[in-house]
Amino acid sequence: MSPPRAIGILGDLHANLSALTAVLEVLDREAITEIYCVGDIVGYGPRPNEVMDLIRERNVRSVAGNHDWALLGRIDAAYFNPYALAAIDWTRARITRDHLDYLAALPLRIDEHDFCIFHGALPEPEAFNYLQSFPAARAALGDFTAAVGFCGHTHVPMNFVQSPGRRELEWHFHDDWVLKLDDRAVINVGSVGQPRDENPLTPVGIYDTGSRRMRLPRVPYNIPGEQKLIRKAGLPSILGDRLVHGI
Repeated sequence: MSPPRAIGILGDLHANLSALTAVLEVLDREAITEIYCVGDIVGYGPRPNEVMDLIRERNVRSVAGNHDWALLGRIDAAYFNPYALAAIDWTRARITRDHLDYLAALPLRIDEHDFCIFHGALPEPEAFNYLQSFPAARAALGDFTAAVGFCGHTHVPMNFVQSPGRRELEWHFHDDWVLKLDDRAVINVGSVGQPRDENPLTPVGIYDTGSRRMRLPRVPYNIPGEQKLIRKAGLPSILGDRLVHGI
């Protein structure tokens, strides 16, 4: 059993180096060195190699997301929207072999004593389903034993809480709260690289395993600079346009 500590949890990065740098600076200020990512390191953004260089340098532990698997050819990306598919094709032409090998070795879930990390939903992480409903949250809670599970995939932060003796789950969007003793939760930390909750500020998850306090501060980053790089790379312009609106 690990001692109580604060950990960082990063939502979908999507090759957005400016946003990743901003959230890591927040974690550095709080001296948090144990950092996890819920997957989707690549896709959409213009700097996949640079993002992967940085998370590997910082020893960020990540699971695989659907965009990571699409890049590897492990899932059929035909269901992706045309902009996402174009970004996967663009990334495939530029990603290094070393980074491909890294992605190929990522697990679909990380189970620690205090928490579980996965991308979409459980109990079938390889299906990359969305966890957006009470039944989906209940199924996930039944598939891990820790107090809390962290996921992403939807790009929208939300929390599902299970309390002893209560049949129904609680659902909320709080960004600073404490998980009560004996309660369990599934927490979606949103997306670092492409938020879609109408808030363009990038989120960073911070969880204290001792106090069970969960925070999701929002951080400004250089959106115009990232938009410029997206256009310069020849990626679909909508991938940059949406960043300023958080959609």
